[in-house]
Amino acid sequence: MRINITNYLTCPTCRIKFTLLIHKKTRERIIEGELKCEKCGKKFYIRNEIAYLTFYSKKQFEKDAQKLRKVTTEQEIPQKWMRFFSKQELVALKREWNFLLSVIKKNKSTIHLDFATGTGRFLRNIIPKTKGEIVALDYGYGTCQELQYFLKKIKRYSRVSIICAEARKMPFRKETFNSVSSWHGLNEPKMEDAIKEAKRVLKKEGYFAASGIHYQEGSKSFLRAKKHNINFLTKEKIVRTLRNVGFHKIEHKVFYRGCWNEKRDYLPVLGDLYIIYAVRGEK
Repeated sequence: MRINITNYLTCPTCRIKFTLLIHKKTRERIIEGELKCEKCGKKFYIRNEIAYLTFYSKKQFEKDAQKLRKVTTEQEIPQKWMRFFSKQELVALKREWNFLLSVIKKNKSTIHLDFATGTGRFLRNIIPKTKGEIVALDYGYGTCQELQYFLKKIKRYSRVSIICAEARKMPFRKETFNSVSSWHGLNEPKMEDAIKEAKRVLKKEGYFAASGIHYQEGSKSFLRAKKHNINFLTKEKIVRTLRNVGFHKIEHKVFYRGCWNEKRDYLPVLGDLYIIYAVRGEK
């Protein structure tokens, strides 16, 4: 990770700063290091330039690694994933992304956070929009490693720091970021806490923008998502959450409506109506 980003890290449990011990570095990046909480004494590690502020399963990583690399090399790097979208869906996706990207500031002095980043499909579009620092946050150990591989392959890694941590307990000082985004991170369970955290780590007048999926009330998808604590199933729910957290100038937009046609997916359920939406709000 980039050396200057360590100044903004805190213990995810105590929210107290770390004592940093660097084992190996370049002029701008820490390659190997150790982070120790100054209050509780917990230790976390920077390995191969990625800060790991959570625990991981090595067995699960090894199981997922081959599958992730196949998707990266065959679909993400050459952008062949677009072949699976209709023309209408691609137009809607571009509009959705532009809405999310609108919160990002171009200045070199700014820092942008993207959480639930995945392996970089949306992040690829963030990088040319700013001259500032970018922090990518994801909970998956293997996903973070694959994201790094992807960014290096497309030569877009230089201003990105990757942190493996929980978005519901963001390991950052308050008022760190000029903007925060998440492409479909709101589809994960119990993401109200991630929205609260986004507001906490945003600077005053900074913007939060994120997207997800709504379902028709009473449908199989709606009931299945509710069962798993995926809570932003309607416009009213997500807008109310942003308002209760303290965001203002809240905007909600729908970009696509359709019936899901993939049999193998758990959500959405085959044949159910789904709605792609995005929201943004100012702190």
